[in-house]
Amino acid sequence: MKILSVSQIQDWDKYTITHEPVSSLGLMERAATRCFAYLKDDLLNQFPNLIQKKMDVFCGQGNNGGDGLVLARYFKNEGYQVQVHVLKLKETGSIDFEINLQRAKAIDVPIQYIESEEQIALLGQLDICIDALFGSGLNQDLQNLAAACVQYINCHATYTVSIDIPSGLFGDIEKAIKQNTEAVIEAQKTYTFQAPKSAFLFPETGHFAGEFKLVDIDLHPDFLVQAETDYSFQKQLKLPQRNLHNFGQKWQRGHALLVAGSKGKMGAAILSAKAILRAGAGLVTAHVPSKANDIFQTAFPEAMLSLDISDNTISEFPSLKPYTAVGIGPGLGTAPETQLAIIHFLENAQLPLVLDADALNCLALAKQQSMQFTLPAQTILTPHAKEFDRLFGSNQNAFERLQAAQYWAKEWQVIIVLKGRFTQIINSNGNVIFNGSGNALLATAGSGDVLTGIITSLLAQGMAPLEAAKLGVNWHGKLAENLALKNHTNIIASDLIEMLMFNYEL
Repeated sequence: MKILSVSQIQDWDKYTITHEPVSSLGLMERAATRCFAYLKDDLLNQFPNLIQKKMDVFCGQGNNGGDGLVLARYFKNEGYQVQVHVLKLKETGSIDFEINLQRAKAIDVPIQYIESEEQIALLGQLDICIDALFGSGLNQDLQNLAAACVQYINCHATYTVSIDIPSGLFGDIEKAIKQNTEAVIEAQKTYTFQAPKSAFLFPETGHFAGEFKLVDIDLHPDFLVQAETDYSFQKQLKLPQRNLHNFGQKWQRGHALLVAGSKGKMGAAILSAKAILRAGAGLVTAHVPSKANDIFQTAFPEAMLSLDISDNTISEFPSLKPYTAVGIGPGLGTAPETQLAIIHFLENAQLPLVLDADALNCLALAKQQSMQFTLPAQTILTPHAKEFDRLFGSNQNAFERLQAAQYWAKEWQVIIVLKGRFTQIINSNGNVIFNGSGNALLATAGSGDVLTGIITSLLAQGMAPLEAAKLGVNWHGKLAENLALKNHTNIIASDLIEMLMFNYEL
């Protein structure tokens, strides 16, 4: 799905109104109706005694406030305790807001106007706050009464949900990353219409939205076809049908070479090798230091080994003739001989390639020493933020880092998988795919080694590099989601590997 700017989404609304056709008021009703269905179910799950809770709906006087009034009306009709607070900054609101205000009054929804900070101070503790103050069209930081209202909600609401966007937050990351965030709603959950706002996908601004849920409001599909954007979002991909048949042979499913491990770091290599086979490759050979033989063969007898001439580090690469893809980096270390071996390998590398962890750190050191190297086109790099900054230079924030990744992906003609929440997959054209699967369980030692193994496995099985990166990241995230569904609150990387054999339907 494409991620559009705020102005593009506004144009999409207008296009839908014109071409469906539907009135602006009708589209508001549809959006709020869809939102209500999700919101009520989620609140009932969160609060089984919801009927006993009071819902305070805070509305601005624009169309976001109109959405809030529709929600208040629906909750009132179903017997829930609702109080609407209208932040009155002008005499009248938008046309659709005013119509829905009259509809709410007609069924006796309690309406209170907030016109001073003294009134805000009298609100008391808020059980459930529904934030519909300001929408994504906001173009300046909140001040005075509006800021005071937002700050009060943040301090006194037990549970806050935002409609479309947390009030006070700019929807476009280009603006949000620079804004003053002292007066922005801190929501536990945000119900956003049609597509995520780019500001939700970066750590500096995304935490205001909490967990966001996409609400499909059937905006006209023709607009999306012609809309241009560098950003897209993937939530759930399908694994390809595995080519298993009675006369199949293991070598027909790909043979991956993993160059990994050093003294004290063999666990990373073992995790990655296990993930390669669990993700479907028929064979894996691990090229490891010679003294790692007993460790590796004992821990993972299914792998074949190629032993380096060095006891504890990697100082050479084997012939690539038997292999269909190569993964380099987990636990590799950054010894000088390892750096030189990687640089020499890159001079003639022809196979699909994944570079992770210490392979990237070796390249960073090589750059610092003015050593020349070239990466094969469509090589996949899988750095986390610190590894990225070591290789490409420091960045002030995640958006600046993404811009740098777009530049270097185009400059080097590679694919960069910038790991984190909403991992960013940047292709060689500079386009960005944000991955929506995954959760906090992935923040554990060895998780990235498992991802390297999965992507290397998909490459070895013949998948194109960009598709392997997209699917590998998505699959990796779904493993963690499935563990969460099994009520795991803490995991180790081996748990992700075990889930691989169960998770062929994403």
